[in-house]
Amino acid sequence: MRYTPSRVIPVALVGLVALALPLGTAWAQTKMSPQDEAIYKAMIKSTGVDPGMVTDAKTQNDASRQWTEGNGGVIDYHIVGVYQGQAIISSDTSKGSGRADVTDRVVIDLKWKLSEAKLVGTPSIQNTKTVLTNPRDYEPSCLPPVLKGEYEHYELLGIKNGLGGALELQVQTTYPVVEVVQFCTGARKAIPAGRKTRMEELNVPSPVAFSMPLPDSVGLRVSPDKKSLIYKNAGWTWTFTPVARK
Repeated sequence: MRYTPSRVIPVALVGLVALALPLGTAWAQTKMSPQDEAIYKAMIKSTGVDPGMVTDAKTQNDASRQWTEGNGGVIDYHIVGVYQGQAIISSDTSKGSGRADVTDRVVIDLKWKLSEAKLVGTPSIQNTKTVLTNPRDYEPSCLPPVLKGEYEHYELLGIKNGLGGALELQVQTTYPVVEVVQFCTGARKAIPAGRKTRMEELNVPSPVAFSMPLPDSVGLRVSPDKKSLIYKNAGWTWTFTPVARK
């Protein structure tokens, strides 16, 4: 199973952020008296806009300042990706294949320019060896495949800026020689070892999301300690922990 990150996160959050930042500006500039605030809300309501949205926008606008002010708006991001799922373990499925339960982990530390949704500098990458268990044939009654080496599910080789504010990841999967049985219980056939490299996209959620109501549809959640944003998709759990740089 390969990870194909969804573009839903930035589309949903960018829309919310775009709404939040301009609407709350006037309210954020001065402290209003209760009477002035009532008049202001009435004016907003007369335009057909819910005053509650403006209140939320002000809160979100204030919250965004801690991330956009200081050190040019650059954020330190600590990102941890953990995979748990099933994977095809042979390099050429046309010659025979098997699958297994797989866990893998990667850690990324990078600097992120929030206002431009852009990677700054060279990120740090820490790959972890894949743990593979329960190799098996697609047919449960058949003998399981035998691996003659190590299977590496996810090795992150490089990161660069992609399109639309996403990160472009260069990922490699390494397959060992795998012996699979013919006709379920017959002689074994060796499938050659191989490596496959691919490009994937990873979207970095804005830390402004900490102060937003997050729709269930985007799959993004705030961690219990309120310090990280967590996104789950296709067997992967990505934890993004931002730190505003002073």
